[in-house]
Amino acid sequence: MSLVAGSLLAQALVMKTLRIAVAVSSLLSVGILPLGCEHTEDRNAVAADPAPARDTLAVDRLSNARCDREAACNNVGDGKKYASGQVCLDKMHGSIANDINTYQCPRGIDGNAVQECLTAIGNEECGAHPIEAITRMDKCRSSAMCLK
Repeated sequence: MSLVAGSLLAQALVMKTLRIAVAVSSLLSVGILPLGCEHTEDRNAVAADPAPARDTLAVDRLSNARCDREAACNNVGDGKKYASGQVCLDKMHGSIANDINTYQCPRGIDGNAVQECLTAIGNEECGAHPIEAITRMDKCRSSAMCLK
């Protein structure tokens, strides 16, 4: 065997070894070729966290109640405070979601406090006196609705 042929053979062997090593490491990194101890649980399963769903439900209920109140007070429609019911919902949802979320309420939202806020919204009269508005705001502020 000539020196050139031996060198080419060695080079081909190195390249083949590198390709195999890259393939194996790729399979290991994506979990197709598991090695190590055996696990019975699904490593890719994500634990369901019910808090965001509850938080979203509370935000939806509060947004709907506020927009129902705005509609009842004739504040929704062309030339009104909110051009449409959807515009009202979008604005209320964004504002309320910004106030009560997992960052502001890391332990979640108190369902009883949400109900108190909903009651305060429902009891507020159209063109409410500032004291009534303050009562609603007091019941509906994030610090009142977050679990302690």
